[in-house]
Parts: sequence; C-alpha cells; structure tokens
Amino acid sequence: MGLFLNVLIVQNTTEEKLKAELEKEKDCWDLIPAECQYQQREKGIQVLLNEYCTGYETMTQALSEALDCPVMLCYIYDDDFWGYDFYDKGKHIDTFNPMPDYFDEVDEEERQNVAGNAEKVAPYFDIEAEEISHYLQFWTEEMWDGDEEMFAYEDDECTMGDSWQMVDFMEKLGFPYEWE
Repeated sequence: MGLFLNVLIVQNTTEEKLKAELEKEKDCWDLIPAECQYQQREKGIQVLLNEYCTGYETMTQALSEALDCPVMLCYIYDDDFWGYDFYDKGKHIDTFNPMPDYFDEVDEEERQNVAGNAEKVAPYFDIEAEEISHYLQFWTEEMWDGDEEMFAYEDDECTMGDSWQMVDFMEKLGFPYEWE
C-alpha cells in the first residue's frame, strides 16, 4: 500500500474554531483531531490530517460551509497522484486530478470537471494564475512512469508525474509543507 496524505488549507478562521469543527465532525471521517498537525501560516492554517482519515470528498465542503470560509484539501492518493478540492463558504470553486482515468475511463466532460482552473484559485491566495497554472496538467503515462521528466516550474523539487509535486504547488500558494 502506498502513501495516502491529506492536508487542509483553511483561510479566514482561527485555529480554535477549526479544531472545534473538526472535533464535532470527527466521526464522519475517521478523524482523530489529536493526531492532526496544525501549522499557522501568513495566509491561513494548514492541517496535516491523521493517517487513515477518510471521507475527504465531503470534508472540504462541510468544513467550508460550517466555518464560512475558503477550504482546500490537497491530497496524495496511494503515492500515485496528487490533487485538490476547493470550496468557499460551502460552494465548489475548483477540483484538480492529473489522472482522471486512474480508476475507470471517464468522458471529456468529467475530465474538464477535474482539470483545475488557476484563474479561479489564484485570487484566493493573492498570486497570479501563471504561478500555478503549469501544475494543472493531465499526466501522460510517460510522466507517471518517470520516462519523461518535466518540471512545472524551474524552481520545483518534484516533476510532473510525481505525487509529491503537491508540495511544490502548496509552496506557491503560500503554504509550505513544513511541520514543527
């Protein structure tokens, strides 16, 4: 079994409110708040969720609605790919998955639903869309296998096709993957 990693990025709330909401909802997602790691950043709070936390498909929207703020879940799935789901005040803003056909073949409409949109995301983080748009590409088999080594940006540490590219993306948003 590979790595399953989930990081919440929460803006415009306090750590106290966030922890209280996670505690209220913990049974919904196999969440163990005491095992989560919290890190205050200039633009908000990031939370490394406990191992085996599930149900994150609904978690992001529920937290965003309950806290009345923007919430993004960045995730690594089985160390095969990364992606994100992003909501503001419970309203869906954007979703990205570089491998939409990972489980089953999907149609073009579904591919577009998970293509990510830097123009929608960037304003929430006070950055230009160009600073993150190169991450939002579907991966080819060659990228995923490591046969084709491409970086989204020159200063990145991880290549396209590497699930840890999520860390480079988070860094550009102002949420470095660093824990005390």
